[in-house]
Amino acid sequence: MRVLNKYEQINKNISRGVALGNFDGIHLGHQKLIKTLVEKSKLEDMESCVYTFLNHPQSLVKKQNFKMHITNFYNKVEILKSFNLDTLFFDTFSETIMSLSAEEFVIKILINTLNCKFVVVGFDYRFGYKAQGDVSLLKTYGEKYGFDVIVIEPVEINDEKVSSSIIRSHIKNGNITGANTYLGRPFLIKSHVINGKKRGRTMGYPTANIEVEPNQIIPTEGVYITVVTIDGVRYQGLTSIGTNPTFNNQYTSIETYIINYYEPLYDRTITIEFYEKIRKQIKFKNTSELSLQIDKDIKNAKKYLQDNKDMLDL
Repeated sequence: MRVLNKYEQINKNISRGVALGNFDGIHLGHQKLIKTLVEKSKLEDMESCVYTFLNHPQSLVKKQNFKMHITNFYNKVEILKSFNLDTLFFDTFSETIMSLSAEEFVIKILINTLNCKFVVVGFDYRFGYKAQGDVSLLKTYGEKYGFDVIVIEPVEINDEKVSSSIIRSHIKNGNITGANTYLGRPFLIKSHVINGKKRGRTMGYPTANIEVEPNQIIPTEGVYITVVTIDGVRYQGLTSIGTNPTFNNQYTSIETYIINYYEPLYDRTITIEFYEKIRKQIKFKNTSELSLQIDKDIKNAKKYLQDNKDMLDL
């Protein structure tokens, strides 16, 4: 899969099938859309291309209070690689793009840049200035400019449409099991390990503290069963999110204890997959009480991960 971000990198003589959307989370609905793109592109002997944005459109449209993303750039690239796409194109949602009318977007991006022969979109896809374009208008332009439009109907679970908004709500509430059901995969965070207070090390439970992007959604405070990938190898983990109330910290941190891993990780990149919240943050009277609770948490994590060993590929 080629990852591009400049128009001049695109061969405009190649016919393409194009999937349009933000694809935050790459949930079950997105997966259905992308699989449809890849399958039809192969049948038509065309290049499959996902066109999306580096930055969320709401970062410009709303300026403030835009939605936190579920998958950052690096996670999105890695997940999309698994779909055997030919090309992933990241455009920058700028004032110029935002000001394009619906028809101008079709001409400039779909026709003149991507040489699109068919597009695949979700049922609620919007495009153009002030999101004036919808699926019906896109079909009209398809007839006018000679490309087909495939609309993917919503995927439903328990009579509820799978959406990024629902997934964000589950993550914020610590309902990781629910979020993972709608994602069709574990919620994950991939980031660099940074220096922490090293309190865990002195207690015999060294943790990896990870850097989190300001716009990355994170689960609510608590302790979570996780799986940590380091250099392609997966390890059992236990991840704490919160302010460490026992030590009266003022800021939220993400700390992961990696079971049976003892090498230094500072400034390396790791991936943390979240599976289940096992308890809330607790303020303990002393470090001895905290250590006893950590022992219990580790035992619970090991049992869960061993019971699901086949599913988790550990």
